[in-house]
Amino acid sequence: VRSEETVIESNGCNSTRPLNLTYCAGHCGSSSRYSAAANKMMHNCECCQETRTSQKEAELACADGSKVKHLYTVVEACRCTPAECLLQATPKTQRRRRR
Repeated sequence: VRSEETVIESNGCNSTRPLNLTYCAGHCGSSSRYSAAANKMMHNCECCQETRTSQKEAELACADGSKVKHLYTVVEACRCTPAECLLQATPKTQRRRRR
């Protein structure tokens, strides 16, 4: 879990001070291997995602002098989770004809 100080803006209102916003970031495993048994490439992908979150409340100040309460999500825990690999077009292997 990483964090950064950020001013939240919503509907033209801003937090009166920067808030500590947390997020997931990191390196997770991925691979692409040829399987002779399946005769195709096998893809394994993982991405860093939140596994536990909570809600916090912040007071936002608006241009007209009013104040509003705003709920935002805080990331408490992250882990590498399986993800769908996006297939990208790869050039097909070119074969030369023998004469």
